[in-house]
Amino acid sequence: MNHLTIEKKRKRQQKNTKRLLNHSLYPVSGLIGLSLTLLSLNSCKNNLEPEKPNIIIILADDMGHGNVEVLNRESRIPTPNLNRLAGEGIIFTDAHTSSAVCTPTRYGLLTGRYSWRSRLKSGVLGHYAGTLIEPGRKTIADVLKKEGYYTGMVGKWHLGIDWKLHNESEDKLRRTDPAYFNFENIDFTVPATKGINNYGFDYSFAIAGSAEMNPAAFIENNKITSPPVYTTDEIKEKNGEWYGRDDNNIAEGYSMEKLVPTFSKKACEFVEKAVSSHPDKPFFLYYPLTTPHNPIVPNYEFYGKSKAGAYGDFVFELDHHVGKLMDKLRELGIEQNTLVIFTSDNGAIDITKNGERWIRGDRNIYGHLSNAPYRGWKTQRYEGGHRVPFFIKWPEKIKAGESCSTTICLNDIFPTMAEMLHVKLDSNTAEDGKSFWSILTGKTKPSSFHEAIVHHSYDGQFAIRKGNYKLIIDGPKNPGQFLDDNSPVSYTLYDLSNDLKETTDISENHPELVNELHDLLKKYITDGRSN
Repeated sequence: MNHLTIEKKRKRQQKNTKRLLNHSLYPVSGLIGLSLTLLSLNSCKNNLEPEKPNIIIILADDMGHGNVEVLNRESRIPTPNLNRLAGEGIIFTDAHTSSAVCTPTRYGLLTGRYSWRSRLKSGVLGHYAGTLIEPGRKTIADVLKKEGYYTGMVGKWHLGIDWKLHNESEDKLRRTDPAYFNFENIDFTVPATKGINNYGFDYSFAIAGSAEMNPAAFIENNKITSPPVYTTDEIKEKNGEWYGRDDNNIAEGYSMEKLVPTFSKKACEFVEKAVSSHPDKPFFLYYPLTTPHNPIVPNYEFYGKSKAGAYGDFVFELDHHVGKLMDKLRELGIEQNTLVIFTSDNGAIDITKNGERWIRGDRNIYGHLSNAPYRGWKTQRYEGGHRVPFFIKWPEKIKAGESCSTTICLNDIFPTMAEMLHVKLDSNTAEDGKSFWSILTGKTKPSSFHEAIVHHSYDGQFAIRKGNYKLIIDGPKNPGQFLDDNSPVSYTLYDLSNDLKETTDISENHPELVNELHDLLKKYITDGRSN
């Protein structure tokens, strides 16, 4: 493709982005019409021939729907690079995480399976937790590696690591207790007995959990790069400030300010190495960011770049580094045949209720609505907890500037990539995912490929959505309790087709629908799969 053609294509993509901004999907004013759905996907039928593109999945951490400018015309945070990414591909306006918190969603994305089927029935993994993905369970990286991909992971893992222990008799406890914690018993001088590289990744550079969690250290290819020898008080005295916990174990050279730029640099380096050292292979990069999860610590160069205080500046910093990776693809001449997905692990947290110690700078977000226009926050079953931004671009194959209102879940990414590559998954893989490949080919855009999808809260409670009806079930807090007919239960039913903000409970008017959805959720639990 010559330079003139590239410039014409770039200008056309910029026009698409401007058009999307002018018809922002979700104005906070209350007019919630999905204006972009007027763009018909039928116009992008392009007879895609399946091949092996490079694949990048960017997973933001606590990135609410309203934090992306192209989705919220009243946003007070500029996101030019995410706007560009959205304008160069397809926006899915009804995309959901499999849980309203991070560990379960990461499990679902990599395995195509709801996390509540694992040992983690609620919450997230704690410090030094053992691996969550079960032995023998395939991940998307496993399948792509088998298909000839050079695979890498850079960023926040939070799916557990089996550390090498001084006293191996504690190994059984580590594998069964999600909150396993015994720092003194871990041998950091040797690689973990099982870690990220055991799940299909040729290369990994990561932190074990969230930014402020233990160990506060970088992990490269299953081994700590520097042992976490400092306490929180020692780091405060050494560096002047620390935005972690009071009981942290911290490595030399680890700081909150370094996380975002370090991972950005490593992601770009992985892509460069993939192109130079493995030119005969496509690559897969799983890039789970640490932003804008607390601690809210934007680097000083981003101060004042938004109109939403330190939080908005932190989101702007995220956008900046997404742009750096997109620019790297262009610089290396591989942008056209690289499939990029951007999404988030759950909705945004209510930053106005977040502790002061987690925020450096102005904590006032000046009326910005991170989950606009939806009700609720991270951890909750309301739409704001699990409906997330979802953009996918592949310039060589997918027409730019499109929108799709099909309901999808992050569990669907795995089977979609498998179908793209003509890989048939066995019956014990991606039990809760459905491929949306036919949307990307322009062949179809149904309201959903799922009979129903399941939502899950931080405290382990369920909701189920079929079509436009969403049933929230209060009472049972794990699958076992849920199947117990003696458990006290109450219901809330919403019709999202005319009540997107979930304000009106219609359960008393539709008892038969309540029973139908409740029974369907029980069936999904009992069957061990929903697809």
